[in-house]
Amino acid sequence: MSTIVILVIAMAMLVGGLVLVRIIYTGAEDAIGGINKGVEDEIDKLFTNSDAKIAIYPSSRKIEIKQNTPGKGFAFSVRNTGIEDREFIYDVYVDTNFDIRDKCGIQAKEADDWLDIASGSFSLGKGAKLDLPELVLFTIPDNAPPCTIPYRIDIKERAGDIYTTGKIFLTIQSR
Repeated sequence: MSTIVILVIAMAMLVGGLVLVRIIYTGAEDAIGGINKGVEDEIDKLFTNSDAKIAIYPSSRKIEIKQNTPGKGFAFSVRNTGIEDREFIYDVYVDTNFDIRDKCGIQAKEADDWLDIASGSFSLGKGAKLDLPELVLFTIPDNAPPCTIPYRIDIKERAGDIYTTGKIFLTIQSR
C-alpha cells in the first residue's frame, strides 16, 4: 500500500515539475520577444539619426556581465550605403591595441573564447540594413578576472576590404 502512495506522490511531483518548467519556458520566450523588439527599435533610431554604416546596441557601447553568466551581450546592425548588393563578413575580437595581459592578467585568446559566436556573414541589398540585428553573446566563466576589455567589430566586404568597424567595452563584474 505504501508503494502505491509513493508512486502516486512521485507522479504528482513529476507532472507538477513539468507544468512549472513549461510555464517558465513560455514566460522566457515572451520576455525575449519583447527584448528583441526593443533592441530592433533602438537600432532603427540610431540609423534614422545619422548616415552611420553600423549601429550598436546598447548605444553607450558598454556592457556589464557578471562572472559565471552565459548568454548576455550586445547587438549590432549594418547598413549598406553602396549602390549595389553586397555580402559582408563580421569578426568580433579583443582589440589588439589593448594590453589585456598586463591589464587583466589573461591572454586575448582566452577572452575571445568567451564569445559564443565570434564571426558570421550576411547579404544586404543596396541601401538596405539588416532586418534582424546580429546578436553577439558572451559566456563569462567563473574564473574571469574583473576587468574592462574592449572588443572590436570588423565588418568586411566579401572581397576582404574593411567596410566599417565598431567597438564595445565589456566589463566583467564579480559575482
